[in-house]
Amino acid sequence: MSDSIYLYLIPVFFVLWVTVIAVNKLIQLELTPVKYPEIDGVRGYLAFFVFLHHSYIWQQYLHTKEWSDPNSNLFTHFGQTSVVLFFIITAFLFITKLLESKTYFDWNHYLKSRFFRLFPMYICVVLVVLIMAGSYTHWEQHDSFFNLIKSISSWLFFTVAGASDVNGFKDTFLMNSGVSWTLPYEWMFYFLLPMFALLLRKKVPLKIVLLFTLAFLLILYINQASIRHFMPFIGGIVAAVLLKKFDLKPITQKPVFTFMALALLTCSVVFFESGRKPIPIIIATGIFIIIASGNSFFGLLSSSLSRKFGQITYSLYLIHGTLLFIIFYGIIGIEKASKLSNLEYWGIIAATVIPLLFLSQLTFKYIELPMMNYIKIKKS
Repeated sequence: MSDSIYLYLIPVFFVLWVTVIAVNKLIQLELTPVKYPEIDGVRGYLAFFVFLHHSYIWQQYLHTKEWSDPNSNLFTHFGQTSVVLFFIITAFLFITKLLESKTYFDWNHYLKSRFFRLFPMYICVVLVVLIMAGSYTHWEQHDSFFNLIKSISSWLFFTVAGASDVNGFKDTFLMNSGVSWTLPYEWMFYFLLPMFALLLRKKVPLKIVLLFTLAFLLILYINQASIRHFMPFIGGIVAAVLLKKFDLKPITQKPVFTFMALALLTCSVVFFESGRKPIPIIIATGIFIIIASGNSFFGLLSSSLSRKFGQITYSLYLIHGTLLFIIFYGIIGIEKASKLSNLEYWGIIAATVIPLLFLSQLTFKYIELPMMNYIKIKKS
């Protein structure tokens, strides 16, 4: 692919901004008060970068029939560094909660809130995947009953055992671009939180420590998890402890730190082919600390538009891969899509932004938000 492909990002981002404005006028959402608005403001962009990452991979796949990392540093970092930052954010927010908890930490509610936050939207996407797998295999059994139950169960349980092929449909993971691989790591961190609480000298019932640790080890074993994916969580923990101990806002809100963050990000993209290596993760942690301590990148991240965009992050993250599959596999067709020029392909990607954001806004409002409100009511 030629370097000119980067020019197609201009209309894609233009469509993004126009659509964000239109979506928020047609499907209105109230802004939820949060302690770290800049983090909310950056999350939507990270999910959108993952969408661009998979869009590039899909274009490669159409020509090579191989699902592999982009042969572009920028598009690789769109995916990998964004996921690194997602993991950093998770660790930061929950370790901060632990650090700020002065009374008993309600572990029962904590687990329920994580389930109701992640499962409802996830199961909706999985049901779509299973329906598509059934449709493309003509609702005929192409695998043993045992393997069918095993593969469906894996999908239902956050693909802890891997995104198995369903009913013999080769590379079923294409139906969501394999995005669910991050969720077992999220759950592993959630189950490790009591151990972190002990390290932070918080009182935790022995039963909670044992049960949560057992759950962590079980997922770790089944998932065959890679240790390198835990490194960003360490970055989030360091950020939480650092910002709890020091008030960096007067320093990091200065414009020079905005330019410093952009310069660091540029260096990471230019000099590193992967965002998962130690130095890019350290860079990402540094950039996150700047954002978490109040730097809004000249108001961009704290704007109501960015924050509303950030609210639909989880839906956008889960939906985009399925939408790409439907467009290129179901509507256009693999063979025809493989003959698209760069202009045609990225024109389709730009157009895809419109239904993607509308769907994400709808699913957030009518699936995610009600479940979030439900668990809040349960707590009170």
